[in-house]
Formats: sequence, structure tokens, C-alpha cells
Amino acid sequence: MPKKLILEEDKEITKVYIKNLSEFLKKENRIIVNEGGTGSGKTVALAQLFITILLRERGVKLTIARKTFPALRATAMKDFYDQLKRFGLYREENRNKSEHTYIMRGNELDFVSVDSPIKIRSRRRNYLWLNEANEFKKEDYMQLSMRTDKQIFMDYNPSDQYHWIYDDIQTRKDCAIIRSTYKDNPFLPDELVKEIESWQGHDENYWKVYGLGLRGVSQNTIYTKYFLCDSIPEGAEIIYGLDFGFNVPTALVRIGIKDKECYIQELIYERGLTNQNLIGKLKELEIDGLIYADSAEPNRIEEISQAGFSIMSANKDVSKGIDTLKTIKKYITKESVNVLKEIKNYRYKVDKNGLILDEPVKINDHGMDAIRYAVHTHLNQPIPSFEWL
Repeated sequence: MPKKLILEEDKEITKVYIKNLSEFLKKENRIIVNEGGTGSGKTVALAQLFITILLRERGVKLTIARKTFPALRATAMKDFYDQLKRFGLYREENRNKSEHTYIMRGNELDFVSVDSPIKIRSRRRNYLWLNEANEFKKEDYMQLSMRTDKQIFMDYNPSDQYHWIYDDIQTRKDCAIIRSTYKDNPFLPDELVKEIESWQGHDENYWKVYGLGLRGVSQNTIYTKYFLCDSIPEGAEIIYGLDFGFNVPTALVRIGIKDKECYIQELIYERGLTNQNLIGKLKELEIDGLIYADSAEPNRIEEISQAGFSIMSANKDVSKGIDTLKTIKKYITKESVNVLKEIKNYRYKVDKNGLILDEPVKINDHGMDAIRYAVHTHLNQPIPSFEWL
């Protein structure tokens, strides 16, 4: 099989991939850090690099890791298999879906999460990729690193002001840093480029981190405490929150309310959905509870209602809605990848004088809006009064 197959000119190869390939071929640095903004193609580039390693070498073991398995499955794992298929290299018989491994040319690649210590202490490998590496604790990294005998690759958005990666990894002499932004990815759709560039002038910190790929500053986070869970518990009262979108994602969340606590599960987070597309997905998901939806879209609400779903306009009071959510304990399922990313970056605006405003930044808040619609409206429904005859 040709070693240069992955570099065919008609394939989506970026500068980020070329730089990672160069570091891999030189073998001078043990750690290669990919730090940059959203849309720069870091994850796809590393998926392509790991395919390149599978093509070039024999008898090696590779690991792709992320903090939780649902997040891994939705990001790096998906990109790896998408790229295998793009290059015509995917073979169903080489994939073990129960063990989460893929065999190719005598090499073995496995996908692991570190939410269980046993998973990272029982495997040895030659190459390691830490996807969204700033989610890992230093101890996670240490356990994985000591069982990796060749190179370690990392990718992340530098959203943290302080992190052990900055102090303990980037300062090493055997660490190469590859920085990238959306401008390094010529294959990014125009609508995403416009969205990223629209952040400039709306929120300096968000633009700095996700637009320019530079280290973040202290953030005025709105929800400072939440917990991960596997699923919504039995016996919880089920409601739904819906934030409409098209050029931006449509977000649908399932909310379970039990014992004055709420459990949040992301169901839909997708761009380009017409109302008919959305209705089709609601039917596939067998949604049978009350949906609280964005009241700014009455026609869409009416059409969904006519399709047989129980749906109503939500109370969109942002300040009071946030206050409601702050008063209750929040659990988010591990598979809710986009909601977890949003809540980490959901914060209040700051004016030019540094004064914190009682208004959230309106960037990538679709899941946050959907959650607020459902929880605040449901918990603050007026109690009906009865006039006795």
C-alpha cells in the first residue's frame, strides 16, 4: 500500500496535518501539542496522522483517549472512522465494536476513556493521542504517559487561564507546539467562517480563545457547579427544551426533574434543520412529553403542534431563568458533548470598564437556552386559582 496515499492532492489535507506529520517523521520530540482555535482542523489532522502511522508502520499499538467515552465516540472516534472511509481504507471486519479497537496492517488502534482508572493502567502502547487534553487531570496524563514508549500527541482549545499543560508540558525541551486557527483550515464551510468571525467584537475572550487560538483569561462563568451522570434516573418527571436554529444549531434537550434536582440529556444539536427535518427527528426520538420552545418562533411551534407534539412557548426571561437554574443541582449526561462544552464557556458579559453585566454572552448558547426554557418555565408555571361557586 503506498505510503503517500494519505497525501493525495485531491484530499482534504491541511497545514496542521503537514506540521504534525513532520514532527512524527523527525522523531525529535516526544510530545506534540496542538493548541488552537475552533475549526482549525486539529482533530481531523490527528485522525489523518494516526491513519498515516497505520500505513507506514508494522506491529505498533496506538491509543486515542478522551476523558469520557461518550465524548470520545462523538468526536475523535467519529473523525477517525470518517477519514478511514474518505480514503477508502475502512474495513468492517477489522473493527471490533465491543472492544473499541481497529486492526490494520498488523497494527492495533484502541479507543479508551479515563473515567475508570483500570482502563488507563492496563494498556501499553507506542503512540498516544489525547483528544481535548485540557479535560485530563495531570494524574491521568502520568498514567497514560508512563505506558507510552514513543510519541504523545495532544489537542485542545486554550480556554483555561491556568493549566498543568502550560506549566509541565509546554516547558519541556522535547515538546513541540503547533498553534492553529480557523484560517489554517481552507476546507471549513463559509458559514462557519462567518460565525467564528462574528465573535470578534461580541466577546473579547471568546474570540481570543476560539477565534485566535490564544490562551484564555479569567472567565465570569455563570454555572460554576454541575455534575456528570450516565443517564436520567427512573421516576424523574420528563420535559423537553427546544431552541430553534438553522444556520446555528437547533438544540433539543431532555430534562428529568427529581427530588429538586435536574438531569440533562442532549438529544439534538444540529445545523441546517428545517421544521420538517426537526419534526422527523422528534418522531424518531419518540418524544412524548411537553416541549418548552423558543417563543420567538410561534409559526414553528404551531407547525410542530399540528404534527401531534405537545409543545408550548417558553418563558424567555434570561435573568430569572438563570437564577432558577442556579438554585437547583444540575447533572449532565456524559454523552451530552455540546451541552458540556457550552456550559464550560457560558458566562456574563463584561463592559469596557471591566464591570460584569447581568447578561450572558450570546455565543454558542443554544443548549443553555433550551435547558433554561424548560426548567425555568416548568418550575415557575402559575398555580391555577379556582373560584368556588
